[in-house]
Amino acid sequence: MHKVDISKLKELAAQGDANAQYELGKYFSYGEDMDETEAFRWFLLAAEQGHVKAQFAVGDCYAIGDGVEEDWKEAYRWYWRAAEQGYAEAQFDVAECLATGTGVEENQEEAFHWYMKSAEGGYAHAQVALGILYEDGDIAPQSYADAAKWYCLAAEQGDGAGQYNLGCLYLNGLGVEKDYNRAFELFTLSAKQDGIYALNNLGYCHEYGFGTPQNLEKAIEYYLLAANRGDEVAAYNLGECYELGKGVEQNLDKALEWYRIAAERGDEDAQKKVQALTNL
Repeated sequence: MHKVDISKLKELAAQGDANAQYELGKYFSYGEDMDETEAFRWFLLAAEQGHVKAQFAVGDCYAIGDGVEEDWKEAYRWYWRAAEQGYAEAQFDVAECLATGTGVEENQEEAFHWYMKSAEGGYAHAQVALGILYEDGDIAPQSYADAAKWYCLAAEQGDGAGQYNLGCLYLNGLGVEKDYNRAFELFTLSAKQDGIYALNNLGYCHEYGFGTPQNLEKAIEYYLLAANRGDEVAAYNLGECYELGKGVEQNLDKALEWYRIAAERGDEDAQKKVQALTNL
């Protein structure tokens, strides 16, 4: 943004123009003259006039302590004000706060209400969260069909988590007709967005020939990619491949090494494998 633009913004902002105040806040947040305190000051002025994006920005400032002391109660208050105006991203953050009891008393039913509003407003993260709630059935009645519906909407927006979760439903035939080709396609899309779990599932598809020709060497490649980025299930799968000699030469030492990695990451089956192999 050119200096002349900043001068004009400052002039308009000083006259009380909420849009100019918000834009000035953005400039001080990201521009060459970054100043978090100034950014917060201008966001707050715009927010107090009802500017919805500024209200959301003020909530973020309080949430992460940008230009103001971190205060989740204040963050929630400003997210709520923006959410009440129909801002989908703020509605999602209100839901997250209510679901976790952050800045407000925990209320799962109210959280579900706001997840729904945000999802209906088209926010992909909320659509994924809603899908998970329907899949788990803890708050909403369990419905794989509803889970698939919301995952699909998120996936269509290019959301990696939505693509992965929908792929899992197609892989297992939950809420949708089982379709290995569709599952493989969705895992591939998710993996391109750095989806670690999707990488593991691509390995699984290659191992068993689901949606793609069986290729044990490819399976090992994908398991290794996922395991090296922290996926405990992929580490377990590698351990099993080395234990059984699937796609690699059988090597119990290597198997134990990967099982231990998976066990350290909390995989209970891997912990049993470690005990079994160390007692040989």
